[in-house]
Amino acid sequence: MKTNITIILFLCCYCQMLLANENFLKQRQDSLCAALGKTTNPKNRIELLKKLHEIKLDTPASLKWIQEARTEARKINLQEEEDWTIRALTIYYYNAGKLDSVIHYAAQADSLAKEMGTRTKYYYETQAVLCQNLLWAGQQEKASDIAIRQFKQAKKDNNTGGIISLSETLGLINQQVGQDSIAVTYMTEGLELLAGISGKYGRAIQILNSIIESELRLQRFEDSRKHIKLLQEYLIKRKESTASFSYGCYYLLSEAYYINLNVQLKNAAEAHKHYLLAQPYEKDIDDDFVKHFYEYSLAAYYKLTGQFAQALDMIDRVLAIKVTPEAMKLKAEILFDKGDTREAAILYRKALEENESRNVETFIRQISELRAIHDMNQLELEVKELRVKELELEAKQLQLKWTIALATLFFFILILGSVIYSHTNKLKNELQKDKQALLSSEEALRIARDHAEESDRLKSLFLSNMSHEIRTPLNAIVGFAQLLDIETEEGDERKEYTKIIMDNSALLLNLVNDILDISRLESERYRFSFAEENLAECCRGALTSTEHRVKPGVELRFSPESEDFVLNTDKLRLQQVLINLIGNAAKFTTDGFIELAYTVDKAKGLVRFTVTDTGCGIPAEKQDTIFERFEKLNEHVQGTGLGLSICRIIAERFEGEVTLDKKYADGARFIFTHALPL
Repeated sequence: MKTNITIILFLCCYCQMLLANENFLKQRQDSLCAALGKTTNPKNRIELLKKLHEIKLDTPASLKWIQEARTEARKINLQEEEDWTIRALTIYYYNAGKLDSVIHYAAQADSLAKEMGTRTKYYYETQAVLCQNLLWAGQQEKASDIAIRQFKQAKKDNNTGGIISLSETLGLINQQVGQDSIAVTYMTEGLELLAGISGKYGRAIQILNSIIESELRLQRFEDSRKHIKLLQEYLIKRKESTASFSYGCYYLLSEAYYINLNVQLKNAAEAHKHYLLAQPYEKDIDDDFVKHFYEYSLAAYYKLTGQFAQALDMIDRVLAIKVTPEAMKLKAEILFDKGDTREAAILYRKALEENESRNVETFIRQISELRAIHDMNQLELEVKELRVKELELEAKQLQLKWTIALATLFFFILILGSVIYSHTNKLKNELQKDKQALLSSEEALRIARDHAEESDRLKSLFLSNMSHEIRTPLNAIVGFAQLLDIETEEGDERKEYTKIIMDNSALLLNLVNDILDISRLESERYRFSFAEENLAECCRGALTSTEHRVKPGVELRFSPESEDFVLNTDKLRLQQVLINLIGNAAKFTTDGFIELAYTVDKAKGLVRFTVTDTGCGIPAEKQDTIFERFEKLNEHVQGTGLGLSICRIIAERFEGEVTLDKKYADGARFIFTHALPL
């Protein structure tokens, strides 16, 4: 009664646990569907669809999520994601037992690889699933042919995932045809590659199971012992990393391997020890292969220990799961050891007949597959030969086209060359005529230039001589006028006339001096004398020379950046520029101020002088012409109109310039720059 209550309670708890898990999965699915409805980004949608597929694995709903993920991958041309969806579809139909659909999607993966020019690991996994499906469908030769070709391609592409998948597949194929030694070689290669990839315990467990099975048949006991130990280590790691892993079932299988190993070694005690380790996990068996192998190993153990009744019971359970020649042979051996030789002989005969029947069936199937493969290869060969002929024909047609094109091009070049040669000769004659005309023009221009230079020299000489001749009597007039001014008393009318004579003589003398200066500066007969000068003292000298011209009520200012700055310059010419600029300001400023300032800009390698006044300013229409010779701002104001022209020439000799600040609106501001020595 207590036992029944315990069972009922256990079943109730189990049902509640299943219900809770179902509710959790339902909530997770709803959450993922809600997130899917909120995003339009294809990459994000693919990730969500993958998670939905995992919740509903191997169900029609899962199929829907996979196909939708494939549509999203196609939108942005993501080959790897599309290959993943094709692999998922292939696995779905593989589990559903639909070989035609598996072949269909494997062909689609092939088409995508050819279109994109690359093969991903998911492509190779799809091909591996196809080969395994063909293998279990009894088409070993076709599976082997495809697997070998894909394995070579994966090696050529250096695709680790592809090599692992196809080495495992080739191992399974060779196991099925009895080539366990070759199977171990392939699968060991895949296992070694997996060792370099962290977290792939499930795949490693799967490959290790196949390796151990073949090694036990080959009686490689030390290798199988080493691999069983490694298998159990991976089982523990998989259990720690995956909560849903069926640890008990696979651990029992590993202990079954130990039992089988020790039975073959006739070590009953060691086999019994592992039987005791396996017993607690018998309730966790959820796989027919595990159950078949475990019970087969126990039957062999009972035979070894002489427990024939248990051995017969266990081998009958094995045969109820699957009839194999090995199981029939083991039962015959148990009966023989028990002493029932007649039954043993009958069973031996049945085992041999079953084995022979299977061998004949396998042989016929292999012959049929080989014939089909041969026919396919022959067809492929014929297609290749036809393609080669087509290529040869295309090459000949292309060669003919190129020959015609080259002949046409040569003919065209010949005609073009003749035209160009004729045109070149014509141009050559015209150029020869133009050259003669240019030479004649050049000679005429040279003569004209010489005449102009001689005229300019004579003009400058004439101006210089005339100015000198005029200045001599002017100096005498000024001198005598000054004597008359000294001797004449204040209030005398003659003193006023004397002042008029002196002022006009000074103006005339300035005109003569300006003409002489501009003549000498242009002819470059004047040599500048550069020396180290205190810039502040030079500026004060210029201010002193012009302060008598400043009208009453006008303030004369000086704003130096540095009192101690020394400049390598021609002091007289520098002062001449400053005096001209200050003098011009004095003419047109009746109130306010006139300011001379300078700043040193070492970054640009220059000294910048500014002369600012608060006079009448310069009209916009005359701002671009005031530097021209004899250009005057006001015709009624005394002056020659040469001062600014002289300033500009001197500034250029100082590697600077004189400009008008057009932005200044409260009068006029002239900027004069002087280069600093290197």
